Amino acid sequence: MTNETRAPQPSDSADGGAGAADSVGGAVHRDRKVARPDEQSEPAMDTHPTDDEARIQGVVVQTRADVGDKSEERIADVLRQRFAEVGLDLGDDRIRALAAEVAAS
Repeated sequence: MTNETRAPQPSDSADGGAGAADSVGGAVHRDRKVARPDEQSEPAMDTHPTDDEARIQGVVVQTRADVGDKSEERIADVLRQRFAEVGLDLGDDRIRALAAEVAAS
């Protein structure tokens, strides 16, 4: 006959909650926390919706900071790539106009 000791389980505590065996470093681990109605329990993504013009201006500002001293053609290439990355399809005329604006500043 073996003399094995079973580790206490959460259901072994008097109230059916977490017991000493469920804690690590003093913190009690629970499978799921129930959020209060006023508590944020998910990541807050896109809490401030941005329209396309604001996104365009953001790309222009970043491009100006990164390659504003390069040729208009290089700036236009960077703008094309960045607009594609953010899912904006701007015509070539608009991209060239924005590249000229970046180069002039």
